[in-house]
Amino acid sequence: MKFGKLALMSGVAAAAIVTAAGAQAAEQTGAPNLVVAQNFTTSNNSAADLAARVSALEDALAARDERAMSDRTRLSTLEQSYQAASWTFDNGRPTIASGDGRFSMSIRTRFQADFAGYSQEENYRPGFAGPRDLGSGVAMRRAYFGIEGRAYRDFQYEFRINMGGSGVEGAELNKAVISYVGIPGWHFNVGVIEPAFMFEGTTSSANLMFFERPEIDNIAADVFGAGDARRGIEIGWAKTDALWSGDNLAITAVLSGGKTGSSAGHAPGGDEQTQVLGRISDRLWTDGRSNVSIGMSIASVLNSGGGVNSINLQDRPQVRNDPTRLISTGNMAAKTADMIAFDMGGNWENFFLGGEWAQFSVDRQCGTLRNAVCSGNFDIADRPTFEGWYVEGSWVMTGEAKSYTASALNNETGGFQSIVPSRPFSLAGDSWGAWELVARYSSTDMNWNPTQLATATQLAGINGGREDIIALGVNWYLNRNVRVMFQDNIINVKKGIATNLNRDSQNLNVAMVRVQFAN
Repeated sequence: MKFGKLALMSGVAAAAIVTAAGAQAAEQTGAPNLVVAQNFTTSNNSAADLAARVSALEDALAARDERAMSDRTRLSTLEQSYQAASWTFDNGRPTIASGDGRFSMSIRTRFQADFAGYSQEENYRPGFAGPRDLGSGVAMRRAYFGIEGRAYRDFQYEFRINMGGSGVEGAELNKAVISYVGIPGWHFNVGVIEPAFMFEGTTSSANLMFFERPEIDNIAADVFGAGDARRGIEIGWAKTDALWSGDNLAITAVLSGGKTGSSAGHAPGGDEQTQVLGRISDRLWTDGRSNVSIGMSIASVLNSGGGVNSINLQDRPQVRNDPTRLISTGNMAAKTADMIAFDMGGNWENFFLGGEWAQFSVDRQCGTLRNAVCSGNFDIADRPTFEGWYVEGSWVMTGEAKSYTASALNNETGGFQSIVPSRPFSLAGDSWGAWELVARYSSTDMNWNPTQLATATQLAGINGGREDIIALGVNWYLNRNVRVMFQDNIINVKKGIATNLNRDSQNLNVAMVRVQFAN
């Protein structure tokens, strides 16, 4: 500032000297003095204007310096935030994330402790050969521990082990998947995955209304390559408002192999099993609180496993404390099989209703049978077909509504979710959480031509049995992490042999209690 003023004064002095010299020259030549006076006045005006301009320039330079200092401060803050990490506890889930959000890691836990008490008939039919005295007791149904998160923004990962089981606890690699999500609407999963397949199969085990999924969903998971702990590749696409406002279209396709816990799997009989499966679903309508959805699932067994080539459709009566399967087709000599299922579900405020139908077809091989279509052991002799269905509903007495997740990477986050209590349990706050009444009727028929006997030209029919279950329950949501479930299964099994279709039929009842924590 001082330098500027000195320059200005020097300029004014120089102008005065030049003006004086000009005036003296004018007197000597007789030029009018008026010109000198005019020039001097103009110089004074220019000097004042120059001073104002210099002052404005100095103010602008000062403002620029202040802005530069502010920008340096903001840049330094951003650099510090980039390197910083933050901890959050959303939904009781500890999560650490980088300041820029490109990296994250969450700790996931889930355990379900089940008690089941079986009540069976004491008087059986003559010749009864079905299971007796099923084992009551306590089992750690699931005991998950794992981590999940994001890497470089476009990749996600999840690793999970299960130390629980169906009455036999032991550590098992349950999930180990890498997902690429860099293309909007798409996901690509590879590793030990958990395909999103069938209606209940798209719901996390932490969000199930009942202890177990229906038989048809479990059979599909075991035989046709769905369920958790499945080695495979999944490609999925989902988009909201894809066809009209409010809808959500989701499509997945999976190539899967065996399970990590057993080379034989639950139903196919070898370590080279290969399946392809897919699902398409759409949320048809929503008002933000209520939703309606439909879906279709299809799958094929390309290879039932190695040289064994056997397929067995079977399941337990929607409880896992005893390993006995009450319905089972037995091992069928088959390398390939197909299935199709249709489902529909929706909630209106705090009421929910859903259901599904499925059909399974198995390509049974000839073996030693010889007839018009059986010229070799591996030719297809016939195509036994089985089916099942269920309908289920719930009423949340405390008024909460089920939420619907429009798009997801797997069955942990998609479809209809469990309710979140609006007032978590607290004696101090005089709140008792949320309460839900649930009911389901399911019917699964594993019989095919049950009276057909084996002859020289045909294979015997299959008496896998028919199982009808009425499941009634009450779910108590203490908070969004802790739940207590009470359920009673009323079971009717019709099973026998070709000459006595009801020989092994029975009625039984199973009372169950589950305590669950999930984050």
